[in-house]
Amino acid sequence: MELFLISTPAIIRFVIMLLRVSGIILFAPFFSNQSVPRQIRAAMALVVAYVLAPSLPLSSIPTGLNWGSITGLVAGEILSGLLIGFAASCVFAGMQFAGQVISFHLGFALINQFDPQTNVEVPVFSFLYDYLGLLFFLLVNGHHWLLLAISDSFGPLPVGGVRIHGSVLAWILELSAQVLVIGLRIAGPVMVVTIIVDVVLGIIGHAAPQIHILIVGLPVKILVGFGCLSFSFYFLPRYLASIYSSLYKTLFSLVHAMS
Repeated sequence: MELFLISTPAIIRFVIMLLRVSGIILFAPFFSNQSVPRQIRAAMALVVAYVLAPSLPLSSIPTGLNWGSITGLVAGEILSGLLIGFAASCVFAGMQFAGQVISFHLGFALINQFDPQTNVEVPVFSFLYDYLGLLFFLLVNGHHWLLLAISDSFGPLPVGGVRIHGSVLAWILELSAQVLVIGLRIAGPVMVVTIIVDVVLGIIGHAAPQIHILIVGLPVKILVGFGCLSFSFYFLPRYLASIYSSLYKTLFSLVHAMS
């Protein structure tokens, strides 16, 4: 009976794939859900790395590794996975920011609830937009894009070839700016409508001082805001589709920038 032997290059290949996948598991949306036990997420990382490992040719495994090169290789592989996960998390951070802006304008900023994904308290509308975005992300198979980006990243970004250039920093700054852009675009209709309501209520308050604006204004503002919010949900899937399609391109552009 022959023993089942695994070659050393195959083990190194699996470890390298596990390092990149670990960055996704730690940072990317859906995979980094804190409500999932760490043991299950660790098992997921092992299974995904085992499945994707054959896509990395054994010829691309560096030889003659020493402790210095191993340290740099480990740091670079984890960093590449973290940056890919960061690119995806910026989209969801923008939706959470939109929920915070809407909660502030509708008077729900002090009403927070526990988010099991991040283990922090967030406004109710941030919770709503976060889960709506996550559901749509899974609907368009966005989680497959992250795994595909890891699998295809070894072409333009070989093992140990991670470099932090100025273009990478520019991508990080642009992704961080997208948090503000996405949040304001989603929350923009509610912001505009509530500001108009405030102006109208201010005019009414000056024209008819006998009306208690502080008592009447808040229910009116909430009613109009909820109406605008309900109307904006009709256009939300189309906007999320455009965001996720650009995210698909951003993931691979970021991989090329790190090479």
